[in-house]
Parts: sequence; C-alpha cells; structure tokens
Amino acid sequence: MLAIEIELLSGRYVATEVTDRSRAEWPPHPARFFSALVAALHDHEPVDPDERRALLWLEQQPAPELDVELHIDDRVGRRQVRSVFVPVNDVTLVGDPEAAVREAQERLAKLEQGGQDNEVATAVRRARKELVKQRAKFSAFIAAQRVVDRTPTARAIKAAEALLPDRRIRQERTFPIVVPERSTFAFLWTGTTPANHVEALQQLCDRVTRLGHSSSLVRCMLVDRSIEPSLVPRSTGQHVLRVVGPGQLARLEALYERHQAVDARVLPARPQRYGTPEADVPQGPHSVFTDEWIVLERIGGGRPLSSRGSHLAVGLRQALIDVHGKEELPPVISGCHPSGEQSHKPHVAFVALPWVGHEHADGSVQGMALVAPRVITAGEREAFLRLLAKWEAERGDVTDDYSVGLDTPSGLGRPLQVQIRRVEVPSKAALRATRWCRPSHRYITATPIALDRHPGKLRSNVHRAAHKAADEAETSIADACERIGLPRPLHVSISFTPLLSGAQHVRQFAPWPPWRGETRRALVHADIVFPVAVRGPVLLGAGRYFGLGLCLPVALLPSETRTAGPGATPS
Repeated sequence: MLAIEIELLSGRYVATEVTDRSRAEWPPHPARFFSALVAALHDHEPVDPDERRALLWLEQQPAPELDVELHIDDRVGRRQVRSVFVPVNDVTLVGDPEAAVREAQERLAKLEQGGQDNEVATAVRRARKELVKQRAKFSAFIAAQRVVDRTPTARAIKAAEALLPDRRIRQERTFPIVVPERSTFAFLWTGTTPANHVEALQQLCDRVTRLGHSSSLVRCMLVDRSIEPSLVPRSTGQHVLRVVGPGQLARLEALYERHQAVDARVLPARPQRYGTPEADVPQGPHSVFTDEWIVLERIGGGRPLSSRGSHLAVGLRQALIDVHGKEELPPVISGCHPSGEQSHKPHVAFVALPWVGHEHADGSVQGMALVAPRVITAGEREAFLRLLAKWEAERGDVTDDYSVGLDTPSGLGRPLQVQIRRVEVPSKAALRATRWCRPSHRYITATPIALDRHPGKLRSNVHRAAHKAADEAETSIADACERIGLPRPLHVSISFTPLLSGAQHVRQFAPWPPWRGETRRALVHADIVFPVAVRGPVLLGAGRYFGLGLCLPVALLPSETRTAGPGATPS
C-alpha cells in the first residue's frame, strides 16, 4: 500500500468547494492533491524524469481511499464565511504584457504541424517574424520598467498611484475554511508500489508546501504503517470527490500552456462517489434510472426555457442516432427494437436540466443529462460512450474545448441552437445529479408530466367533470411512480400552474408527443408525497425519456398529511 499523509501545519484547510464558493471543500479531493504534486514536479526545470514517471504511474492507479475526519461541526469546524474586498493583482491594471508572445508561439506551433507545401511555408515564415517582433516588444516593455522617469506625465502618475495597495480596485472574495479536530489526513492506494517510484514520490511530497489556498500550509510524507481508511470508493456513497485518471498529467500541462496561471481555469477531473467502508446499508427505494449521469453543459447559443427542453432532448437523441449510421443500436440506448417497435423496458433518457427551485431561478435550460437505466450492462454503457465520443469528434469544435452545436429538429417550433460541452464535474447546481437524486419523501415537478392515459375534462366544471378528471390524473401519476420502481405515493395533487419557482405553466409547453399521428397527452404539474424517502431521479409519465415529468426533491412540509391517498385534495 502507498500511504501519503498530509499534516495541516496551521490546523486549518482553506479550499473552496467546486460547486459552492461559499463553502469549504471537505473531505479534500484526490485530484487537488495530484495537481499539487504536478506543481512540485514543475517547480524547477528541467523536470526530473523519475518523478515524471512516478506521476504517470500514480494517475493509472484506482481512486485512492482516504483516512480523514468526516464529522465537521458547522458551528465550530467551519469558519463563518464573510465577504471581504481585496486589492486586485497588478496584472489587471497593466494587462498581460506576455500574452502576445504566447499567442505568437501557439500560432507558430500549429502552423509547423500543418504540412510542407509552399503556402504553409510562407505562413510559417510570417509567424516566426511575428514571434520575433512580439518578443522584442516584450523586452522593450520590461526594460522600460527599470528606467526612472524624472518628469512623469499626469497620466503616468495616476497609473502608478493605482498600483499602490490602498488605491487599487477592490474585488469581493470569500475564504471558506475547515478546522478539523485532527490536523492530519491521508490518501491510500492499495496494491504494491514499484520501489523506483517510492523515492521519487517522496521527493515530490517534500516540495509540496500548500494544498488549496496559499495560506493552507501542509507537510506531506510517505508513511510506512497500517492506516485504516474512513472513506472508500463506493457507488452508493454520499460524498462525491474529484479523482484523476490516465492522461491527467498531460491534461494539466496542456491547460497550463493555455492559461499560464493568469487566465481562469478549471481542474480536469472525474467524479467518484465515496462512502464508509462498512457494509452497505439499505438506501431505500430508488427509481429505475441511475444517478451516474453524463452531463453536457450549455456554454453558448440560445438560452432556451424548460418548455423547449423536450425539443432539445429529441434533437440530441436524433443527432446520436444519425452519427451512428445504419447499424441498429441496442434497445437500451435507442428505446426501439430492431423491428422499429418501441421498447417497454427502461432505456436511456435525454433530459434538459432547468434552473428551478431557487428564488432567482428563471427556468432556463442549463444543460443536458444522459440518464441511463440501472439495468444497463457494462458492454452497453461502453457502446453508448463510444457513440457519444464519435458524435463529439465528428460534430465538435476543437477550438472551443470540444463544444458541440445542438439543433432542434425541423417541425418542432422555431429553430433553436445551443452549444454544449461534456463536463466531468458540473459547476452549476442544476447540472448536479445529487440535486435531483437525493432521498426525499416529497417531489415536485420541474417540468409537467405527460399523463400515460387521458384523465378526462380537467378544465370542465360541468357535473364535477374536472374533479373526476383530477382524481383520474392523480391515480395515473401514482401508477407512473410504481412503473419506475417507486412505492405508491401517499398523496398526489395536480396543478396547471408551476409549483416551483422558475418552472413554467403547462400552456407554455408544446403538445406531447410532437410527432404527427400520435395521441396527444394531457400535461400537469404535480406535488407527490411518498410513504418513505425515495431516491431519484424521478422521471414520470409518457415523456419521461425526453425530460418531461422531471421532479425535484424538496423538504416535506411539517403540515403535510401522511394519511391521504391519490385523489385527495391538497392540504
């Protein structure tokens, strides 16, 4: 076993949670520690080849176990976060004088890989001249900083004064901090460590001085003793940490060449669930859909509302089928048998994720999720990932971090295009599976449910027709819950108006299904209460494979009745 122990020299850990800048990261993420090792590798050039080989070996290992204090009291163990305003760095005042040099270097490197014809050779010569020119400008700029101007202009004096800390523009910052009772924690890799890597890893650890913020000082060392983990990789775990995989070192080095520690950057990583090493405890009922999603974040193009989300879902499914070609896809991916008949078994759902349930929510689609059923096999999942990678490679824009344009199919309202990009660790709350899948007794629809059967005249008051139709609709929703593996609800109430902030009225949604010749379904919002806490994602009704009937877990109201059944009037 390889065990690396980290001691918090100041007794505190300062690092911002990737999905919530008002909270501190805890437990520490293995990907953050790996990045600290890479920084130590490059703290002097040229890099030690033995140290580089050790990191290449480490990134190939399975996700590490952790020995870490888990119970942090929010009243004592986390410092109360307050906004402070700090002077901005000098580079924001004088700009980045070396940026033009880096751009010229990147342009030349790309051209030199473009072939040997005369046109490319001419472009390479011009790029080399431009690089020489930009280097000369940068050298002149540096030289000018060393010359004292005896008669500065008023503008120069004003710029110089702006560099003083008490004159600089202030920027709002927060510094979330965790203060654990035990000041040490450890990362543990099971298996045998090659002897030639042990010394190199120790050398790297000796040069790691901080983890997270620069004020989070640490001591790192390899330890040769038995350590019992408190967190282990577990598919049902409650903690989601960022870990690394093959190619992480190369990705970090490539990203540094781009941002040069100046531009904004995101730590490349993949999410991994962690739980306690004890035997699995029953997790309660869960739906037929998994909470291990493939997430595509919207990064540009239109800003559609949730009412257009099902159209985007149809477009995404069609795009994947088109790029696949004539060969038949497995029913668990396409939802259809080779004969063309619709599959009645759970299959992949294409879900647009809206921003709802927050006081400032506007219902806009933040991205897409590809939600697989729990019955999907390893081979089927691998085939689906290969199909997704093929689509990204053929339709993606490599100059924009492999973003892909997604269009709504013709015939589904006005044309709409968005740019989406696959992300491993979503930064937006609406794109996190944990937001939609956490255990809860109560779920409310973010998008309306397309009822599996017609309930009757929901809008008619003649002979209590609306009341009877509402009873039928609520019973249909209860049946839909059982259809996806959940217990029958204790209470269901329906509404045409949205029940979550940011959600949209049912009349703003196009008829479902959108295809001609299909029976149109009634759309309703719903508030659903289960007898026990159930795990999502909860996708209900006839449009569940295209994001309709997406439900958000919410807190159970103290006044909520536990005795009413479907068909009862809301409390």
